[in-house]
Amino acid sequence: MPRLNRDFETRYFEVSIFPIWEKDGKISKFIEVSRDVTERKKEAEEITRRLEQMVDKRTRKLKETHAKLLHQDKMTSLGKLSASVVHEINNPIAGIINLVKLIKRITADGSIHAEDIDDFNQYLGLMETETWRVSRIVSNLLAFSRRSEIGFKKVNINRLIEKTLILNSNLLMINQVKAEEDLDPNLPELIGSEDQLQQVFINFISNAAESMEKSGNGVLNIKTRYSSAEDKIKIVFKDNGVGIPKEDFSKLFEPFFTTKKKGKGVGLGLSVAYGIIEEHGGSIYVNSKEGIGTTFNIKLPLKQLSFSQNRNGGAHEQH
Repeated sequence: MPRLNRDFETRYFEVSIFPIWEKDGKISKFIEVSRDVTERKKEAEEITRRLEQMVDKRTRKLKETHAKLLHQDKMTSLGKLSASVVHEINNPIAGIINLVKLIKRITADGSIHAEDIDDFNQYLGLMETETWRVSRIVSNLLAFSRRSEIGFKKVNINRLIEKTLILNSNLLMINQVKAEEDLDPNLPELIGSEDQLQQVFINFISNAAESMEKSGNGVLNIKTRYSSAEDKIKIVFKDNGVGIPKEDFSKLFEPFFTTKKKGKGVGLGLSVAYGIIEEHGGSIYVNSKEGIGTTFNIKLPLKQLSFSQNRNGGAHEQH
C-alpha cells in the first residue's frame, strides 16, 4: 500500500489489520501493523528491470543470429542457382546467336525474296521467345538475391511454387528429375513473407533433386491443398530419392548438420526452413525411408498469430 511520509515521499507498506472483539460479539477497535517494504519493492523492481534488459538483449541476439543464418543459407542457394542458371541461359542465347548468323548469311548477297521475309518473321518470333525466357530467368534470380523482406503481405503459394520451379528448372534437368505439380486451383492467399517462403521451397526442391541425382527416374511431386477445418494451407514435397537414415532424424533440423558430401552444402537449409515455417505459425512433418524417398508436409495458417502462439508450431518426424 503506497503512503506519503512527512517529506511527501511515496513509501510502500505491508499492512495487516486485526479486529478486537467485545464480549457481546461486536468489534470495538482494530489494530494495524504496518511494515515499510519500500526498499524491498525497489530491489524487486530493479531485479525485474535487469531481467527485462537481459531478455531484450537475448532476443536481439537471437534475431541477429537468425538473420545471419537466413542470409548465409540464401547465399548458398544463390550460388547453386547461379551455376545452374548459367547453363539455362546459355541455351537460348546460343539459339539467338545462330538465328542472327542465319539472317546475316541470307542477307549477305544483297537480295531478299518474299519467302525470306516469312523466314525472318519466324526467326524473329523465336528470338523474341528466347529473349523473354532469359529475361524471366534473370528477373527471378535477381528477385531472390535481393535483401529479405521483413514485412508480411498476401502470398499466392501456387504462383510462388511455379516461380521457384522456373528458377530450379535446370537443376532438376541436370539431375534428371521430373517435377509433377498437383496444385489446388482454389487455394486462398495467406499472409506471410514471399521471399522467405521461396527460400524454404528452394531448399526442399534442391535437396530433393540432389537426393535423386542422376538416378534417371527421379520424380518430385509437389501438391497444395486448403484445409477449411484447420484454416491452413498444406504443401507437400515428395521425392523418390535415397531417403534419410533413421539415425539422422533427430539431427535433421540442427544448424550445420548435413548428410551431403563435402562441397555439396553447409547444412543450413532445413534448419533455416524450420525457423521460417515456425515464424509463420506453421509446422513441418517429415516422413522418410531409406531407398524409397522423403516427404515433407508443410502446414501454414492463412493468418499470422502472435509470436508466443507461433512458438507452438515446429517440426515433427515420422519414420
